[in-house]
Amino acid sequence: MLALAPGVGYVHEPFSPKTPNGLSPAGFRRYYTVVTTENEDRFRPGLAESLALRYDLGAQLRSARSWRDVARVPRDYRRLRGWRRNGRRPLVKDPIALLSAEWLAATFDMDVVVLIRHPAAFAASLKRLGWSHSFATFFDENGTLPEVVRPYETDIREQAHRPGDGLAQAAVLWRLLYGAVDGYRERHPDWTFLRHEDASLEPAATFELLYERLALELTPSARAEIEQSSASDNPSELPTPHAVALDSAASLGRWRDQLTPDEVETLRERTRDVWPRFYAESDW
Repeated sequence: MLALAPGVGYVHEPFSPKTPNGLSPAGFRRYYTVVTTENEDRFRPGLAESLALRYDLGAQLRSARSWRDVARVPRDYRRLRGWRRNGRRPLVKDPIALLSAEWLAATFDMDVVVLIRHPAAFAASLKRLGWSHSFATFFDENGTLPEVVRPYETDIREQAHRPGDGLAQAAVLWRLLYGAVDGYRERHPDWTFLRHEDASLEPAATFELLYERLALELTPSARAEIEQSSASDNPSELPTPHAVALDSAASLGRWRDQLTPDEVETLRERTRDVWPRFYAESDW
């Protein structure tokens, strides 16, 4: 929705191992890689290319594993070249980059927007999509954890050695991600922090505020697209992981249908050390 603004170039998840190397020559191989001043030499050049909206043809061809990887080159190359020539402002959407947010902001002078999501909604999404996570990816080559997640070292090590079920994984992952977000709120009052539930209730007002804070032009066509994508005649649940048209208000609380009462109670107790910083008992 933010990329509807004129002059914006949308950079999709450069931290994801699934992103083609032509679009993300940094070449991340693990999820939730934490970039810091200690390891930035490995990732900064590639991320700088992504944020400059440059396509790395060599990286894409070297990493190609199928004709499909090669066939997408002309489309992606032309798109980024056009954006760069027009001087577009890069907009990065990447939940996998959350734990590197401070480094990204300091290194590339980013304006940061952090979206906060209810732990039950987070867990329900992972359950619905069948996603799991290998907690071993949090450790570096020396077997140490980045400082940003070190408060949860015991839980991370346990999940890395003896992975729990989906609910247990979701609880630990939510705690360490939003424990980090709570620290960001204290250290960076100039960043924008937004609860997903609040945005879903008032999408038009939310994006009007975001466009203003980020110095983006909210055109009539962008406003109409935002309203259409969150309108009440849209489905209350996304038909695919990448769909965007949703009855945003009706989608709230869908986790109550996707999780059993026992699962909700278990999740509430397992994340209780963090969720009261963002939500009240009535939000359960």
